[in-house]
Amino acid sequence: MAAAGVSARAVLRRAERSFGPLAVPSEIWSPRDVDEVEAYLRVHKFTAVLDAGHGFDADISQIAFGAAAQLNLPYVRIVRPMWDITAPAERAASVAEAALMIRSKARVFAATGRGTLDQYHPFSGARLYLRQTNAEARSALPPFAEAVFGQPPFTRAAEAELFRRLQIDTLVLRNVGGAPSRPKLDAALDLGLRVIVIDRPSPPAGAQALHGAEAGLRWIETLPRKGVGL
Repeated sequence: MAAAGVSARAVLRRAERSFGPLAVPSEIWSPRDVDEVEAYLRVHKFTAVLDAGHGFDADISQIAFGAAAQLNLPYVRIVRPMWDITAPAERAASVAEAALMIRSKARVFAATGRGTLDQYHPFSGARLYLRQTNAEARSALPPFAEAVFGQPPFTRAAEAELFRRLQIDTLVLRNVGGAPSRPKLDAALDLGLRVIVIDRPSPPAGAQALHGAEAGLRWIETLPRKGVGL
């Protein structure tokens, strides 16, 4: 982007687990509302917003889109193509809905993020194994849950072995799309496990959405050579 005369700054809701150092200045920040983001965009004199946040951070996307709209700034949401989910896999609109689908005595592997844990209350299964990629000390998990630590990339074979070792019969995951997150889905289907896939939220109503980083870079090339917020 610098070669094209575009300056950029990345704002992350949380530290990313799989990326190395970013090529642009960055900071960790979770804005509370549209006005807060609007003020931030004004201070930094951004002229466009490219939203490449996590596909399930719909609240942040809505805030960013609203702030860009109030300032009449171009906004685009970058999304991965979602996986095509067909039977025998099942779909749910949210973690809370998926939790209601869990059967009595089920041994569940959940790849929905620690922040979703409260949505599994009350837990109807026997055990919930929650994937975590960060082993930092955190608050204790509820009695029904156990953390399973690991670092990507995860392979199909390794995921299958993990499911066998933990005697998993149900997988709950989010439809984040893309190849890196796909192995657990394929491994579960290979083993004949019950699979519940949570639909990804739609981009903000009225927002332009593009698939993939390359499309985002092409969009940036159409902008005036000024600042872009990522």
